Amino acid sequence: MPHTYEKLLQTIATLSVSESERAALLAEVNVLNKKLVRSDFMLHRTLKDKSIMVNLLNESISELQTHQALVEKVSKEVAEQNLELAKQKQRLEIQSSELAENLHKLEMSYNELEQFSYIASHDLKSPLRSITSYAQLLQLKYNGQLDADANSYLNFIVRGSKQMNAVICDLLEYAHTGREAAFETTNLNEIIDVVKFNLKEEITENQAIIKHDELPQITGSRTGLILLFQNLLGNAIKFRGDQTPIIDIHHHQEKNFSYFSVEDNGVGLESQYQEKVFQPFQRINQIERPGTGMGLAICKKVVKLHQGDIWYAPRNPYGTAFHFKIPNAV
Repeated sequence: MPHTYEKLLQTIATLSVSESERAALLAEVNVLNKKLVRSDFMLHRTLKDKSIMVNLLNESISELQTHQALVEKVSKEVAEQNLELAKQKQRLEIQSSELAENLHKLEMSYNELEQFSYIASHDLKSPLRSITSYAQLLQLKYNGQLDADANSYLNFIVRGSKQMNAVICDLLEYAHTGREAAFETTNLNEIIDVVKFNLKEEITENQAIIKHDELPQITGSRTGLILLFQNLLGNAIKFRGDQTPIIDIHHHQEKNFSYFSVEDNGVGLESQYQEKVFQPFQRINQIERPGTGMGLAICKKVVKLHQGDIWYAPRNPYGTAFHFKIPNAV
């Protein structure tokens, strides 16, 4: 543009016009030149701004494309996770259905086994009673007429029959424990009084001393709780040591559970039998004491019925402490 401006000036200088006309032409050319310079500046500024905007726009487009790719990637991952979750949910539903079906079968098997035990035990009592009765009649009728071996055989029959009868009675009691158990508010101090009355003969014979805290009221099966404390106290007396049996019953509250302990000073029980001792027909102490090994199994069944737990610990220097906990709201 400067080159063109100079040519115009040279052209105006060579024109055959008056000075006033020449001055007017120069003035108009100067005005046009200024407009051209301004227009050129605005054009360059506009082109520069356009370049900046284009660059910004390209960057924005690039960022949007990157963001869109990231969104698509995340969406794909989410879709894959949702698909996997759906598959896991389906598997869990199948497993839950199978578990419910197996649980139902197990409950049916358990009920059938419990019913079978009850019926079988009940039906065994009658012939066993006959065997015991006839063996005792033979002892009475032929007293002094039989040799030592025959008398020994009859004694074995009578003792074995009585032991078998005790086993059947305990099995019946074990099978019956928890059947149609009615839960009600029960005062455990009254339960202990009932148990002491039931064990009056054993307590008197062994001069046993039973002490207990002020016990609470809990919601539970009255019959089951009597069986629980009666078996624990009965075992403490049965497996007494050389000293007078002293049994302490303690209670304390902790969070949502009532904790109880029945502690004795008897022959004791080693800690390695923690699981075995609560199974039916387990006689851990090889001491000649009456019993069938069902007492602690009944205790565990009662505690489980109340959604609790039971365990024991040896006492120092002798004796055993049985502990159990029962939730406050069953």
